[in-house]
Amino acid sequence: MRNKPVIAVALGGGGARGFAHLGALQVLSELGIHPDIITGSSFGSIGGALYIKHGHIDGCVEDLKALLKTDLFKKLGTGNIHVQDRQGGSFWHQAAQLVQDRIIINLAQSRPGLIRIEKLRQVTEFLITENRWERDGIRLGIVATDLKTGEDVYFTDGDLVTSILASSAIPGFVPPVAFNGRVLVDGGVTQQVPIRLARKMGADFVIAIDVGQSINPSARVDNAMAIMSQAEGIKSYHYRMMLNREADVLVMPSFIGIHWSEFSRAEEFINSGKIAAESKIAEIKTRLFQARHPFLSKIWHPEN
Repeated sequence: MRNKPVIAVALGGGGARGFAHLGALQVLSELGIHPDIITGSSFGSIGGALYIKHGHIDGCVEDLKALLKTDLFKKLGTGNIHVQDRQGGSFWHQAAQLVQDRIIINLAQSRPGLIRIEKLRQVTEFLITENRWERDGIRLGIVATDLKTGEDVYFTDGDLVTSILASSAIPGFVPPVAFNGRVLVDGGVTQQVPIRLARKMGADFVIAIDVGQSINPSARVDNAMAIMSQAEGIKSYHYRMMLNREADVLVMPSFIGIHWSEFSRAEEFINSGKIAAESKIAEIKTRLFQARHPFLSKIWHPEN
């Protein structure tokens, strides 16, 4: 290991919870940690692309908050996706939610996604105004998944907007993206946090930021759909955590019971990312010192 390891930050998928990436990246910046590589999956690909676009977090936050106020975003339809808990509320509220569910089920049977890819492209182009994969030596990588073969598909150049759309094509919600003979969907299907892509791009030291859903111990399990959903969530969580062990440091904000479509909680998510990253400061400093000084670290600790 050389004295100056190649540092990567891997940004995972998680929809609106991805706003936490910005809070975590702000903490890393304040520590003087500026990555050589930034990789993204799903919403993490947007966060990574914005970081390359601006070179600082403030610009990323401004762009995303501006997007949330536009008619483009309002017409995207994410508000129709989140099925709220039916415990509590009036009878009419519960009935309205059931009607909403039926509409969503009917749409899901008639088309490949609930969100039209054209609308998502317009939203992405609002944010990504230049086809830029590198800034001041920082390189961007994006992961998608081949729906037919199950293979990871890595993007490090080419059309940035198309790469982001492919990485963000949440199965069932956003239609797959056809690219070079492949059918591509969300990178989070195979790499919720693109640690392996970071390694492939040459990273020696990877800080992974996982904004995925944790296991919800209070989830409803009183019907077949709820039971299947909870079981699938448990399986996905354990697979994700197995891959996360390949990172040098894992930053993992807590989002129990929070759906990926809750964009109205952006500020809360940013703060959650800050808190999670701040809790890892001592570990980050120690592990980075060990990476930079493998022999010295055996006899001296950076906090001594």
